[in-house]
Amino acid sequence: MTNVALIGVGELGAALAPALARVHRVVAWSRPRADLGERIAAAGATPAASLQEAVEDADAVLCALPAAVAPTVALDVLRRIPSGTLLADLASSTPEQKQDAARVAARAGVSYADAAVLGTVAASGASVPIVAAGDGAERLAALLRPARMRIDVIAGEAGRAARLKLVRSVFMKGRDALVLETMLAARSFGLEHEVARSISGPGEEVPFPALVERVLTGLAVHAERRADELDACAALLRESGVEPIVTDAGRRRLRDPAVLDLRERLRGERPASGSTTLDAIEGAAATPAGRDPAEAPSRPSPRRGAPPA
Repeated sequence: MTNVALIGVGELGAALAPALARVHRVVAWSRPRADLGERIAAAGATPAASLQEAVEDADAVLCALPAAVAPTVALDVLRRIPSGTLLADLASSTPEQKQDAARVAARAGVSYADAAVLGTVAASGASVPIVAAGDGAERLAALLRPARMRIDVIAGEAGRAARLKLVRSVFMKGRDALVLETMLAARSFGLEHEVARSISGPGEEVPFPALVERVLTGLAVHAERRADELDACAALLRESGVEPIVTDAGRRRLRDPAVLDLRERLRGERPASGSTTLDAIEGAAATPAGRDPAEAPSRPSPRRGAPPA
């Protein structure tokens, strides 16, 4: 049985603690709150009177703290734990903050796992998906999997999981803004329920990887037409009194010269995969005007993690 120190018993920590306590010995510490004792007791964990008491005998420390305080607390934990301990940081900190913590951990001989929560704790509880990177990622996975928690390990240094979470949020949080703008416009025309029902066919029920392929391959031949339609959408929203903030952003993205050039670069053919579309956009952006794309220098793209030339 592994000794686990859980730092933070907010929504995330309170959700993870019961699953962890079924297979590990869990000692929990959090900043004072009215229901802290009840939360820890309900989780089957042992309360600690201080951060030092929580981590002093721990084989692994899991920090489940708000991003505003997580980097400071993680560094405090690193000063208190011995070499060989695992420190897993589940906070929504920036990639740079997690890289900084990983460097301090390496100097102290501590394994560090950059862990990112990719779902909603309120909906999924302890089964919320987690992704981890860094030298301590495999150790964290070995700790969580016996508790039947969902964790994937991705290759690379600490900060990579945090970066994945942020890029993913471009869609997840951008989607929220798009839904809001769509429904505000629908309500302004008395079409709230009709619009909602209309976006519910088989085309909207595909897994996200399939949606990515459909969108990217379709843009190769239809980007300009879709940008034109968004122009009309923006005009309609303005007439209704709804500022088309997200719609305008989508129109600008599809009118990017590198996107509008897709049809010509791909000879009007829908490509076999979305990667071909992305390659063509990157190639257009990297090729100076007037140069034949075939003459463009071949170089790794920094957006894919390759080192700069």
